[in-house]
Amino acid sequence: MKKLTIFGGVLLYMILCMNTAFAQDSLQFDARVKQRMLLNQFESDYVLTASERVALKQSRLAYQYRMKEILDSMDISDGRRKRLIQELKRNPFSEKVQAVIANRTKSDEVVEQ
Repeated sequence: MKKLTIFGGVLLYMILCMNTAFAQDSLQFDARVKQRMLLNQFESDYVLTASERVALKQSRLAYQYRMKEILDSMDISDGRRKRLIQELKRNPFSEKVQAVIANRTKSDEVVEQ
């Protein structure tokens, strides 16, 4: 009975570790875009290729992820942090988020000097 309990514990531990390993590998951004756009039928010079649009989307997601990390590291209230993260999800280039980050980093630089 003791061996069965230990085996069950080891099996449960391995399953939990595998779940964590998969979560760490999933940081790759899954950026999907439409392969063909309607504008491509009429004005193909104005439309970026699918690979260029994927690259732009991945850079936007990376920027949004970096801003979230900066907001998480800042010393602000939890409610304000949640509101700013929601604003960041709605609009990655939000003026509110950029203003808060600029004010906090500016005040940190003044304190250091």
